[in-house]
Amino acid sequence: MKVVVLHGSARSGGDSDTLAAHVLDGLGGAGSHDVLHFRPSEMEIAHCRGCMGCRDGSGCVIMDDMQAVYPAFCDAQIVILAAPMFWGYMTSQLKTLFDRLEAVADATCFGGKDFVLLITYRHFFGSMVTWLERISAGFGSRCHSLTCRTYDPETGKDIPAHGIADALDEAFRLGRSLVGK
Repeated sequence: MKVVVLHGSARSGGDSDTLAAHVLDGLGGAGSHDVLHFRPSEMEIAHCRGCMGCRDGSGCVIMDDMQAVYPAFCDAQIVILAAPMFWGYMTSQLKTLFDRLEAVADATCFGGKDFVLLITYRHFFGSMVTWLERISAGFGSRCHSLTCRTYDPETGKDIPAHGIADALDEAFRLGRSLVGK
């Protein structure tokens, strides 16, 4: 199975990456699938210009690191979005990458997939879940969401995801549920 992981955090190895690792473990661990990782914060990705040059079928006119993302995204059966929530939405790095996916926004590339949304948040997460549910349904794909609050409002302290056993177990079980689809 081909899997693409889009890491939305600029901090490698953080909470959202921890959840992604557990989903991948649930899928069967390293080596059982063809897994490609993309970290937009470490890539050269320009903003979409809205020029619609991609609509003639020749792809995006901007030549940058997205040229590696397009074929991997289109070929993947599972796309994992792992991101912290900043002010109720995905990080700017991941948003820029998704804006550029407009170049392949059709049933060929977005249809028939399992989208896995892994969100770590402090206060609010709903907008991103609703966004991906809408996109998935519109293209005939499936959306699986896992939200993990990494903040305790009673103590005012952050809680690392690696210490939230229920969320790690849920992530693993989510990966396991996707095996064999």
